[in-house]
Amino acid sequence: MDMPNIASVGALIGDPVRAAMIGALMDGSERPAGELAQMAGASPQAASAHLARLVDGGLLRVRCQGRHRFYALRDSEVAHAIEALAVTVDQCRAPVSHRDADLRRARRCYDHIGGQLGVALCERLIAMGHVAAGGEGYCVTESGRAWFTMLGVEEAPRARRPAIRPCLDWTERRPHLAGWYGAALCRVMEGRHLLVRRTESRALILTPEGRGFLRERFGLEWR
Repeated sequence: MDMPNIASVGALIGDPVRAAMIGALMDGSERPAGELAQMAGASPQAASAHLARLVDGGLLRVRCQGRHRFYALRDSEVAHAIEALAVTVDQCRAPVSHRDADLRRARRCYDHIGGQLGVALCERLIAMGHVAAGGEGYCVTESGRAWFTMLGVEEAPRARRPAIRPCLDWTERRPHLAGWYGAALCRVMEGRHLLVRRTESRALILTPEGRGFLRERFGLEWR
């Protein structure tokens, strides 16, 4: 084959329990094995075996603290691949629940903002000329660097992670912002309590202060 063995990755995420565990970590969180077992509906013994396979397969990383082990997605590249794969799932198989509606409106996509809100922010930054979208991807313009600096975001360091990139949103099927700047925008909005996470969910809730922020910084009226 002229490609890496993608079947091995498919086998890892093809199990419902392992898929549920990966889904629980798509908000960029780090969770103990017991919590992941409960969320995936697995016994502690079965969960331990599933988590070991995900770590060995390179999809998860594990941090040991005393007797406890905390699991997280390996990095943003894994999250990006899972989000892109989710786009292929048929969204019309079942009625949309209230929980699904909250996730669609705004959610954590690893360490950046996804859902309708994430797509809207991406489109506004492009319209304002702060992000340039081209055939080779996204880049932050000079005005964009100044705009992010006003938010208290330093210029992206030279690192393996892209400064900014499009991430195809699995519910909206349009891109939202990922990369270093996408994560920084999420940190700013969460740090200022403009966005608040729902308990045990990736969903994000925009606060009244957050609506004012969108109005002032993006020219967006969000309801």
